[in-house]
Amino acid sequence: MTLTNKQGIFALFDVRQRQNTGYWSVRNDVWISNLGSPVTNLGTGSGETPNTGYFGGGSNPSIGVISTISRLDYSNDTATTSVKGPLSAVRRYTSATGNGSFGYFGAGEPGPVSTVDRIDYSNDTGTASPKGPLTSTRREGAATGNSSYGYFGGGWTPAATSKIDRVDYSNDTATASPKGPLSVSRASLTATGNQSYGYFGGGSAAPVYSIIDRVDYSNDTATASPKGPLSLARYVLAATGNASYGYFAGGRVPAARSIVDRVDYSNDTATASPKGNLSATRTKLGATGNADFGYFGGSSPGEGPQSSIDRIDYSNDTATALVKGNLSQNTDGHAAASAGANGLPDTYPPTANTPEPWYGATSYGYFGGGGNPRVSTVDRIDYSNDTATASTRGSLSSAKTNLKATGNGSYGYFGGGENPTATSTVDRIDYANDTPTAVTKGPLSTTRFYLSATGNSSYGYFGGGVAPGKLSTVDRIDYSNDTATASPKGPLSGVRYLLAATGNSSFGYFGGGVDTSAFSTVDRVDYSNDTATASPKGPLSLARYNLGATGNASYGYFGGGTPAVSTVDRIDYSNDTATAAVKGPLSSVRYRVAATGNSSFGYFGGGGPGPVSTVNRIDYSNDTATASPKGPLTVSVGGRGATSAAANALPQ
Repeated sequence: MTLTNKQGIFALFDVRQRQNTGYWSVRNDVWISNLGSPVTNLGTGSGETPNTGYFGGGSNPSIGVISTISRLDYSNDTATTSVKGPLSAVRRYTSATGNGSFGYFGAGEPGPVSTVDRIDYSNDTGTASPKGPLTSTRREGAATGNSSYGYFGGGWTPAATSKIDRVDYSNDTATASPKGPLSVSRASLTATGNQSYGYFGGGSAAPVYSIIDRVDYSNDTATASPKGPLSLARYVLAATGNASYGYFAGGRVPAARSIVDRVDYSNDTATASPKGNLSATRTKLGATGNADFGYFGGSSPGEGPQSSIDRIDYSNDTATALVKGNLSQNTDGHAAASAGANGLPDTYPPTANTPEPWYGATSYGYFGGGGNPRVSTVDRIDYSNDTATASTRGSLSSAKTNLKATGNGSYGYFGGGENPTATSTVDRIDYANDTPTAVTKGPLSTTRFYLSATGNSSYGYFGGGVAPGKLSTVDRIDYSNDTATASPKGPLSGVRYLLAATGNSSFGYFGGGVDTSAFSTVDRVDYSNDTATASPKGPLSLARYNLGATGNASYGYFGGGTPAVSTVDRIDYSNDTATAAVKGPLSSVRYRVAATGNSSFGYFGGGGPGPVSTVNRIDYSNDTATASPKGPLTVSVGGRGATSAAANALPQ
């Protein structure tokens, strides 16, 4: 389970357990601010994501090994970090990771030790609490993880080791569990990742390594898989990243370096790409960050600034990192953790400058239009109470069917369809005020129906369809200028209609469909180069059309379709040339189905035969099981569009 998988606030469960593991619903799950009114800073409570990073332990040239924890405020990153409650003992060469509520700092020296200290972000003035130890003492290892588990790998024990220990955040007093090892023993390495995979890179034993090992969290007893290497072998480096990319920076080779390598998780067999450098050479540094920025702080004496912090802007990563505020003292050999790194869901508490909406928009999925006869109905699924019947919200601007939808964190866009003839209309739903009728925005470049749509936080892409001729056109909606007509971009690899689409923050995947016969083809649109023709990737396991698709940062799920099937195919974005893997089916055959979801679950709703109002939920953490029937939609129709503020790896 992840932080977005929460029960209702009145559920009869142990409150302390849910708060400690991050499953407890908090203010941002139920609070709706008064639109147009300023929101005061409510502070940070249990379960809310603090917009801060924590650098802990290390050595100071003047006083030796320290237990200091320094807190960096991302919203005021030019200021010197604040000293917070220390680790339970002085420690250097430790490793750190965490989830939305806690940071875990494990192992290190003097000793070495196996101790794991837990920082409580909501009470960070107290001394860190010792928790269940690692399986053995070690130093100069690395750590990363997801919302549920932390993985500590490699290090000196005293020899270099390939061991990986898993800390279960929901039972963190227990000794960590040994898991599948790294592919080679090494120390002085680093790690980062997203919610599906951990990447352990660089390091040293006798040789210095450029190797990057990938740990698959869904199969963590297996040996880690070697992936595309760093551009340069090095050790005593640091790494952080977001849901799509990992940044590995600094280190020695043997001389100190300022190099920054970027790993693209959707193409992780390729050699990491050198990006803009750090502001100076750094070794024995620490790193953490959030969805937008990576912060690299401290350094070894004589090898670059010892207390300064460099910030990498992920949206402009070819530029040299900017120097920001300092650590509270000169430090090296330290580690860092944050509630915003590793693709963790971002649910920051509101401030006076927080844009609307701030009310848990990511807790809902919207299904609109469809039918024969056509409807304008918009149904809202509440992810925290998904056994209930969906609630009817404000309607579309007109009754239409065979449309599709995508959106960002604030709005959902329903485009194209028939009412009764092909239309180019785009309707926008405001998640912060979803009871009025949807607002008509700039149209698509041409009328069309039987299309599909996906996108990221900046743009929506509508591809394929019939108008009435068959199309390969991909239209891009610019959310920042959504009254303008959508811009035609690079086409699909061929004409097709009745296809489905999903994607992550970097790529859109358009799969299946039909022309003269059904397709298994999957076309990938590269958002950073969207004038090019989409690239055919590994196919679906079965040629089909009239299917639905959704996914998270790492995988796309394509379900149902014609011929009438219940098949669900999973595309692994990090290995997208392979044929999609068949996973647990829908609960019954389904076609003309719509789909959306969040980072943990996919919801496939409506469709035929019937038609039906049934909604099937796929659990991404257990995707070999048959999908679970959930609370129905209010109308039994097919040909709907569906979207959510939490789908397609949107920032949360």
